[in-house]
Amino acid sequence: MDPCAEARILDSLGWGVLVVGRWSRVILAFNRRMEEISGIPRAEAVGRPVAEVFGHLRGLDLESLDAEIQATGGFEARSVRLERPGGEVVYRHLRGDVLDGGQAGEPAVVVSVQDVTEREFLRWSLTRYLSREVVDLVLGRAREGPIEGRELDAAVLVADMRGFTGTAEGLTPGELFETLNAYLGPMVEAVTRNRGMIDKFVGDGFMAVFGLGAAVEGDEATQALRAALELRSRVDEVSRRRGGQGLPTLGLGFGVHWGPALAGTVGSDLRMEYTLVGDTVNVAHRIQALAEPGEILVTRAAARAAAPGFRWGETRWVRVRGRKAPVKVAALLGEEGGGAGGQCGVP
Repeated sequence: MDPCAEARILDSLGWGVLVVGRWSRVILAFNRRMEEISGIPRAEAVGRPVAEVFGHLRGLDLESLDAEIQATGGFEARSVRLERPGGEVVYRHLRGDVLDGGQAGEPAVVVSVQDVTEREFLRWSLTRYLSREVVDLVLGRAREGPIEGRELDAAVLVADMRGFTGTAEGLTPGELFETLNAYLGPMVEAVTRNRGMIDKFVGDGFMAVFGLGAAVEGDEATQALRAALELRSRVDEVSRRRGGQGLPTLGLGFGVHWGPALAGTVGSDLRMEYTLVGDTVNVAHRIQALAEPGEILVTRAAARAAAPGFRWGETRWVRVRGRKAPVKVAALLGEEGGGAGGQCGVP
């Protein structure tokens, strides 16, 4: 295509675009909207390395972006908070996509840049840790003080590492955090994909909640069970990879319970936390403590609240601290069509 035609197409876009050589790191194209967003004339950007043009911005991790580009050809979408030399703070949403066959045959990266508000930046940042429904609730009430507690039916999934204390004794602090993040890092994605929220990380485990958003109501138990199965699969994958590299491996035990609970903020004006409290939370923690490494123990209440189609191991009655009556549980084996064995009926 004629270079002038390419420039006209880029200039017609409503968001900023710059094209960067993958290996040279030199800016090859810079559209009009990018001039407006950055305040940098096109003539001062094209033909120069990215680091020279944007190195003055605090908060822009060019080394990290470059490492991701060299490894994959682009980088995942993200929102960033940038500070200009004069102290002005701006928020930008970035995404990098690979473009094969750029100038002189060099692969290029097309970087899309959008101007976003502080509120949009906060929403994107918070959705890395909370479900979108909870983020909208928190941002909508941020200036009104604590969010009053509301009763709801929720599924609670608790996971905890097995053998962590013994493993931690032989690790340096750096190795310890590397091991924790290797296992806990992928958990957030699995939980949020199944419309849950990581309520909190507690030492070497975490608690996830399903049912806080309107889109999940009535389906929370099913989402929790599917998340538990995905989490177990991810733990196995991480352990296989680390074992092959001679790195420490760990197992996780899981517990899932469903029932009424209270959701709201607890704390003071200095530090608040949106969380779930009640007997349902306590039982999920107690059930988890009884699970073997790799085992997902599910209460009868959670199993009956979920959609049909899950496969179960044998049921058993267990006693949990804080309850007089025993609780009926069963091991979750999988979903129908995901492997042989197990009962398909509700335990």
